[in-house]
Amino acid sequence: MTDTTDANAEQRAAWNGESGQRWVADADRRDRVLVPVADALLAAAGLRPGDRVLDVGCGCGATTLSAADRVAPGGGVTGLDLSGPMLEVARCRAADQGHDDVELIQGDAQTHSLPAGGFSVAISRFGNMFFDDPVAAFANVARALAAGGRLCLATWRPLEANDWLTVPGAALLEYGTMPETATAGGPGMFSLSEPDAVTTILRGAGYTDLHFDPVTVTLPLGGDAADATDYLAGTGLGRAVLETVPDDERPAALDAVRAVLDDHADATGVHLGAGVWIVTARRP
Repeated sequence: MTDTTDANAEQRAAWNGESGQRWVADADRRDRVLVPVADALLAAAGLRPGDRVLDVGCGCGATTLSAADRVAPGGGVTGLDLSGPMLEVARCRAADQGHDDVELIQGDAQTHSLPAGGFSVAISRFGNMFFDDPVAAFANVARALAAGGRLCLATWRPLEANDWLTVPGAALLEYGTMPETATAGGPGMFSLSEPDAVTTILRGAGYTDLHFDPVTVTLPLGGDAADATDYLAGTGLGRAVLETVPDDERPAALDAVRAVLDDHADATGVHLGAGVWIVTARRP
């Protein structure tokens, strides 16, 4: 069933339009870069055979399918996402991998009707950053969890904890500026980066036993500096800063980023640290 309410209309338009198409066009690389985050999330979730899992903001299905491997035999995973284009990728991946224990639904976690108490665990790898009303979204997820059910989220820590952004960003900001919207409040990359704010949201949504684990992982950004620069130029924050650079200066700006990243390259590629929170909680 498709959720057709007006909630989150801006995000719905973005992820079924340009943002979703941009991710789909580079889905394998984007998910490959984020494997260390997915591994940390799923390790913390403690999935077991037989678990019923809800993957919130499942995107192209990388975490959904990894979770399905962990809950077999006897378990299953439902992936929920706003983006039709990304879900099509997820469906193709599920078919290619022979997963008949995965359900993929287009809908908004704020409003989509989920089976009450139908899941033992809810997970989300950054699919939790784009809610107009995060309390409503997490309360809706809580209703879908059985009593004692677990919530496990990966969210970004603040910008300064993320070398993969600040190291190339320092070079790029010699040519451009950081848009206010890049780190402002509201839906976006750093909307759940402060534990106090997340605590208020999750307690307001009815969760208990909150725990924040600050994890630093190493992201494989590319095979070499040029590959890593190409990847970063297409990410949300990198693209936002690049858009402030005059057209005639963009080649020089990208050359500066490549030079900085070359200092962090070795025979296996470019790797930089990323700071995330692994947040766990329970439905009473």
